[in-house]
This record gives sequence, C-alpha cells and structure tokens, in this order.
Amino acid sequence: MECRFWKSLMAPPSPPSSLPATPPRSAARPFWRRAARYPDLYTWYVFVSSLDILFTWLILQHGGTEVNKLADWIIDRHDLPGLTAFKFAMVVLVVLICETVGRFRPETGATLARWAVAISAFPVVVGAVHLVRIARGVTGIAAGSM
Repeated sequence: MECRFWKSLMAPPSPPSSLPATPPRSAARPFWRRAARYPDLYTWYVFVSSLDILFTWLILQHGGTEVNKLADWIIDRHDLPGLTAFKFAMVVLVVLICETVGRFRPETGATLARWAVAISAFPVVVGAVHLVRIARGVTGIAAGSM
C-alpha cells in the first residue's frame, strides 16, 4: 500500500514546464495575496502542530510538565489560549520563512517545509507515547517498557 503522506513529503517540487515571456500575474500581487508554494506540506504542518497542542495539554492535565522553557512560561501566565497563540505564531513564522526562501530557491523552501513537518512530528510521537502510558496506568520514566 502506497502512503501519499510520505510521498508528498519526499517529492521534490515540480519545475515549471516552460517559463512565460512575461511575469505571471501573481508576481504583481502583494506577497500575502499570492498562492502558497507548498500547500500540502503546510496542511501537514498545521495538523501536526495542532496535535502537539492537544497532546501537550492532555499530558499537562495528567500531571506532566512542559520541557520547553519558553512554552512553560507562556502556559504558566496565559494557559491554553497563550499556548495556542504561541504555537500558531511559530507556525506563521515558519510558513513565512518557507515562502520567502521558496520565492528565490524553490527546492530549499520545500526542504525547509518538509523539515518543519518532520521536526514538529517528533514531540507529537513522544506525546502519543506518553498518552498511551497514561491510558495504561504506567507512571514514571523507569516504570518499565510498554
């Protein structure tokens, strides 16, 4: 069975078949009005970031701690709305960086977007493991294997 997720992450951006004689209409549009360069990757990035918020909050509600000091500080002062705003501010920043880099170097921008998804998926996987441990009633780091 073929997995479109991994295929879309690993596929290089398709080069244009031919360049038009005049710049495309989108070149005259302001930056924020242009089509996204890597919409599939951004969809996965937002999805994984949303899971990160959800898993973090569930773990915190079960007595866990946030290891990211900045996020922990934000949670202490602003609770879930602050965590959500912080996370999605980071998402917007990363997407803007990918779009800016992709404007001049499309392959590098796509690689950045892929890495953003992969790096953001790591805490989600770790959080999912913690949530399984919580559901099974396993406590502590050295409580044994799952």
